[in-house]
Amino acid sequence: MDKKKRTAIVSAVAALIVAIGAYWYVNYQIPHNEAVEAFNTAADGLSGRNDDLDAAIKELQELNKSKDKPYDSSTSDSATNAVAQAQAAKEDIPAMPGNTDEINAMAKKIDKMGKYDSVIADLSTAKSNLQDSIDQLKQVTNPSEQFILQRLTGIANITALEAVSEGNDPNNKLGKQGGYTACIYFNSDLVGSSDVYLSGDYTPVVDGGCDAGGAVEVYANAKDAKKRDEYLSSFDGNSILDPGSHKVVGTCVVRTSCHLAASQQNNMTSNVEQALIRLDK
Repeated sequence: MDKKKRTAIVSAVAALIVAIGAYWYVNYQIPHNEAVEAFNTAADGLSGRNDDLDAAIKELQELNKSKDKPYDSSTSDSATNAVAQAQAAKEDIPAMPGNTDEINAMAKKIDKMGKYDSVIADLSTAKSNLQDSIDQLKQVTNPSEQFILQRLTGIANITALEAVSEGNDPNNKLGKQGGYTACIYFNSDLVGSSDVYLSGDYTPVVDGGCDAGGAVEVYANAKDAKKRDEYLSSFDGNSILDPGSHKVVGTCVVRTSCHLAASQQNNMTSNVEQALIRLDK
């Protein structure tokens, strides 16, 4: 074979190789590269959504593990459950397949993964509820006398209020070790005057004691409030020394008259409690 023929053959083979290479590149390599790019873009999107979810989880976890405790412990339980559900909902990025068609299919699947809007909304709600409950407990932890007077004003069936002073404190506990830091008595129109007073004199309110309506005793800490509540419990059912109803609200003891019916005591206690823990935002 002469040189010209060999050159022609080599050129033809080279051209064929180039053509085959170009065909392969255009029809296989480019689509594969595009599929890989689509996969990586989808994976980056899911990674970002996972980061947002992780951040929301972390915020709620940090609040729930903080030293600040909630008024309602169920808000902490709800936060724990919300975190667990969010962690279970998190979707990891799958491994990239080798086949181009499979890569494209997986990229489309990843695009639909990690739709956490409702999950993050639940985390946000749990966080808000927990923070509110924390703020409520702070609000009823050794609140001021003025705060109690303000919150009791306007409650249904409470007709008069008076804070005790060292001069008229019937229990002689104001400001003493383990005693209350403030005590506000209130009259209620649900209690008949004949049940409390020997005459028609309704003032001062403190003279009527809890029998005339009730009281809110404020303590420096929860331990003292619980101790007082336990002391009052020792007289429950005593026909002569019946202390009426009593409930610890933060570091306060909310009391209502023994002359009220059980349903009236429950309603009054609930109304006072809700007034004390109400957050004015």
